[in-house]
Amino acid sequence: MIGPVVNQSQLNGLLRKIDQAHSAGLTQLFGASAKGLLLPPHVFGNVKADDALAQDETFGPLLPMLVADDEAHALRLANASEYGLSSAVFTKDMARGLQFARGIVAGMTHINDITVDDQPNAPFGGEKNSGLGRFNGHYAVDEFTRAHWVTWQPGGHHYPF
Repeated sequence: MIGPVVNQSQLNGLLRKIDQAHSAGLTQLFGASAKGLLLPPHVFGNVKADDALAQDETFGPLLPMLVADDEAHALRLANASEYGLSSAVFTKDMARGLQFARGIVAGMTHINDITVDDQPNAPFGGEKNSGLGRFNGHYAVDEFTRAHWVTWQPGGHHYPF
């Protein structure tokens, strides 16, 4: 299930990224033409960590597939971007997935789930250039307020006590 992108400007930006991926020699493994604001998912292979498609925060159905040599390399790839809004880890071993997730520098990591999971009671927000802070519930109040303790003694103290 996929819905339309927000507006024509966003679609145009995504189409530019697709064109740039083709120009960079990335292999399109899946994708089709847009119909109105509905852009089918586009999957690209042979993507390297320094390719623009791997470095950008896309906000659309474009997926760069990077191949990791091992788990440590996969974690380095996950953290190689200057962005860190949301991430996902897929595994049969929940303890291993949790340990891996703790190493990702992102505001959110979902194990065996998609990267978009916005719930009103959960802290939604990113790290690095994806913005700092969390929103939803009391997290939003915490971000936009600060604790300031003020005391008042009517008449003051008499020293020494």
